[in-house]
Amino acid sequence: MKCTYYKEAQCQSCQLLDKSYEETLLLKEAVLGKLFPGTLSLMKPTVGLKSDVEKSRSKAKFAVFSVNNEMTFGYYQSNGTATELENCPLHASGINELLVMLKDQMKIFNIIPYDLETKTGELKYILISKSGEVSKNLPEEYLLRFVLRSKESLDRLKKAVLSIQSLVPKIKVITANIQPIHQAIIEGEIEIVLSEEVSITHHFDEFVLNLGARSFFQVTPAMAIKLYNAVADEISTHSPKSLIDLYCGVGAFSFYASRYCSDITGVEISAEAIECAKSSLNLNKAAKIDFFALDVEDYLRKSPKKFEAVIVNPPRRGLNTAIIKNILEINPQTIYYSSCNAETLQRDFLELEAKYKIISLQIFDMFPFTHHFETLLCLKRIH
Repeated sequence: MKCTYYKEAQCQSCQLLDKSYEETLLLKEAVLGKLFPGTLSLMKPTVGLKSDVEKSRSKAKFAVFSVNNEMTFGYYQSNGTATELENCPLHASGINELLVMLKDQMKIFNIIPYDLETKTGELKYILISKSGEVSKNLPEEYLLRFVLRSKESLDRLKKAVLSIQSLVPKIKVITANIQPIHQAIIEGEIEIVLSEEVSITHHFDEFVLNLGARSFFQVTPAMAIKLYNAVADEISTHSPKSLIDLYCGVGAFSFYASRYCSDITGVEISAEAIECAKSSLNLNKAAKIDFFALDVEDYLRKSPKKFEAVIVNPPRRGLNTAIIKNILEINPQTIYYSSCNAETLQRDFLELEAKYKIISLQIFDMFPFTHHFETLLCLKRIH
């Protein structure tokens, strides 16, 4: 992948861009091998993007600031320096192209970039998500979030929404997020939907998945679909009669699992994500799936139901001892653990290995040319 930002030392986010893509995969395999020694024979071939790295990321986060009195999109370096990043080659086709229009609209409706030094201005970040469409015949959709310092510019932004959607009808969802704190926090607790639509639609294989503004979804659709299919393939091998999907988000793993399991429960703390998952039930011919908007630990502590299989896809921090204890009490035959942090994955496995053995590990290169990667760890109960 060619990147002038990396070449000119403006952005080093893709830390491994000085290496060939094949070398980066070998480095990641070495990291996983050190964390899980003695498992070489259990490691399945790494799933990579090959020549499809450019334009592979369906989500972009832009800090907004002024350079020579001109609105600019980019990011803040660790020392606070604002750096332009409007042509990142990782962003999916169409994302970067929206920026010129957005600059014009912000200027027309007098929505001023936030200034770190003076603590003035309103617009802090712009977040753009693009629907993951597998078929080229399906229309693409965009979700646009404005992160504001306050509600001062909200009325002007509402007027801008009508103009933006008339110019680019593919922008289906527009929201305002209020983040008043003068810290490097991208978003706040208040999310205000400004458009008629509240979610965009992803088409993955035979499934239709709705995605709201604050719902988690994998950032690299081409890799996500391979991960979901890999979990589904594992489930087809073990044929559990019941399954619980922890940290289920908008339900992607659950829907793929429904190919081979007839009793599925999905648990996720985000009420918005669960609303999206439930709305997707009406769009898919899936087996029985029950979705609950609850804290995972609280649900496991209070629910007496047992499950033959567990899918878990936690944030980077991984699980905690209480959650692992509750999973052990469920006593599933198999556990499918998808993790974006191999170190916390290894830590959590140490609490599971007395009762579970590894049957396979596999890397999915969700974050190409960085040190990060997704790992699918499949475990089987020993006793």
